[in-house]
Amino acid sequence: MANPAYPMTRQCPMAPPPAYTTLRGQGPTKVDLPDGGWAWLITSYDDVRQAMNDPRLSSDDTKMARARTQLPPNENLNSFWRTDEPEHGRLRHMMMTEFTAHRIKEWRPRIQALVDELLDHLEELPRPVDLYSEFALALPTQVIAQLLGVPQKDYRQFAQQSRTILSLDRPEESWAAYYEMNDYLNRLIEEREREPADDLISRLIVDRVKTGELDRDELLPMVRFILVSGFETTTSQIALSALTLMTNPEVRRQLIEEPERITAFVEESLRFWSVSQDNILRVVDQDMEFAGTAMSVGELVVLAIPSANHDERAFPDPERFDLDRGDNRHVAFGFGTHLCAGASLARREVDIAITSLLARFPDMRLAVDVGDLTFRQKSLVYGLENLPVTW
Repeated sequence: MANPAYPMTRQCPMAPPPAYTTLRGQGPTKVDLPDGGWAWLITSYDDVRQAMNDPRLSSDDTKMARARTQLPPNENLNSFWRTDEPEHGRLRHMMMTEFTAHRIKEWRPRIQALVDELLDHLEELPRPVDLYSEFALALPTQVIAQLLGVPQKDYRQFAQQSRTILSLDRPEESWAAYYEMNDYLNRLIEEREREPADDLISRLIVDRVKTGELDRDELLPMVRFILVSGFETTTSQIALSALTLMTNPEVRRQLIEEPERITAFVEESLRFWSVSQDNILRVVDQDMEFAGTAMSVGELVVLAIPSANHDERAFPDPERFDLDRGDNRHVAFGFGTHLCAGASLARREVDIAITSLLARFPDMRLAVDVGDLTFRQKSLVYGLENLPVTW
């Protein structure tokens, strides 16, 4: 009997693939990949959480015979995100000083100022307006550009390169975008080496590279990872959260009447949409048994975040967007040692963006039918291609 094909197709853009519902009761399942190989697919909430923190399952992509990305082989492709301890902890620590609660709190006024500026711009544009490009994309890319010290004029270039890099159906274009981004970032790093500024790249050079803690060839992949991961998922999350408001009038009414519930909204939106749909991989590092299944060294494991976050045993009535879930322990940002380093910044951006958008345009609505929207299916990160709105 043939294995199920992966990635699996969504039948409804508002829900994960329905096949996950059946697979969650079967434990790890062999699935066939587009390149002709196969992998274990882990779908239940408990199993995904356990796998994320199981040292027998390695994050090191140099140990993987195949991967879901279309990028060229490179021993330092994804920086600390695709490494194991102690290397992961060493590299992660070097950038976490920029993402502490104190640092994120300092960023709030700057994020709010950017949001206000973007909303002012929206009011001046002819309607309908593409909320995706003019707001959901513009905010995170400008935030991460300011953090890293990337000139604001270049943020749309990086947004396009990032989208191409994360696509699953255009390998030649992905490679080209990857190398173009490397060339640009190398030039930027060289500029900061000559003349440090008040930005993350400069601080990494001065505090880490020049002190010998970080090798120069480790800096580029770290900067590239921060740049791509720092806005791609947040962009999708802001756009889809805005879509939620426009397709769920009861949720919008609740937020207007009780704006203090924005934290619950953000957490439920993270769970509901689970935009990291196809980019959490592990490889079996030793012969083992996991969830009753024998696994051998070198076998690839895919962790299905959308499935875990829609597991009815962890989240009753998971297809319903519910502001009253209480302790919403989703795994949208991962779990354990590989919990997303930028989770606090992303939460803050979505919080400010949605709160301000709702306050400025409480009657904003879609300018097209939901069925006319184009969703990004063939990408590591789920999201929208555009979001035409009016008010």
